[in-house]
Amino acid sequence: MTAKFLRIPASLLAITMVISMGAGLTRAAAQPNAAAQDKDKDKEKDKDKDKGKQKINKAELAAYNAFVAAQKDDPATQVQLGEDFLAKYPQSQYAPGVTATLVTSYYAVGNIEKMFSTGDKALQLDPDNVDVLPVMSMAISRRAKATTPDGAAQLQKAEGYAHHGIELIPNMAKPASLDDALFEKAKNDKLALCHSALGLIDFNNKKYEDSRTELKLAVQLASTPDEVDYYLLGNADSAASYYHEAVDAYKKCSDSGQLTAACKARAATAQHDAETKFGR
Repeated sequence: MTAKFLRIPASLLAITMVISMGAGLTRAAAQPNAAAQDKDKDKEKDKDKDKGKQKINKAELAAYNAFVAAQKDDPATQVQLGEDFLAKYPQSQYAPGVTATLVTSYYAVGNIEKMFSTGDKALQLDPDNVDVLPVMSMAISRRAKATTPDGAAQLQKAEGYAHHGIELIPNMAKPASLDDALFEKAKNDKLALCHSALGLIDFNNKKYEDSRTELKLAVQLASTPDEVDYYLLGNADSAASYYHEAVDAYKKCSDSGQLTAACKARAATAQHDAETKFGR
């Protein structure tokens, strides 16, 4: 698939940013509590060591706070601040969160290559990053092809990211800054991306029943279902001879967007198949 299929819901872009930033701020806020607990330690040397570890560079923290505040600005501003932060403080405790947020920021400004390279780096820093795993699983599955030299390896990586994300996301810790409803929405949107990736991979492997199961979960979980997922679901339905269901899926992606013409044409074909072929 081409880059136009690499569509990440705008709501997820914002929520991903909030969760990444919230996690970083939570870690920073936790430090004074850890220091308070150290007062109960018997050995003064251990306490001094712990205090040393808790020192925060004021300039570093100010740069990080500026990056956090930039989530309200245009993505290009956040990209610049994030790149500047990582250049100055590559070993910062906030580096994984900044890098993770830059993945979606690069997508938002249309820099797909940077999104992929930064996503790889973010997962090297933190293989359990629940912000990056869903985005990368979906994006790789829509770009990689089994026929290209490294296509099979890329798709295997995307599949692994998706399964790992599905394993981790339900157990995410909620940032204090998010209410319960928004947090559940964020988790479901992330899960939708993972299931979308698995659905496309299953389709390309001609596992049409499995593909239908995954893609149905993708559109059911997403707060704003992706037109691409409905298009893919229609393809899986048609391939598995569920022609009537294919018509429904194609109609849901034919109202607006880049796939309108393709979905309308496929809906007409699926309707004809439903009337002339033996389906399920």
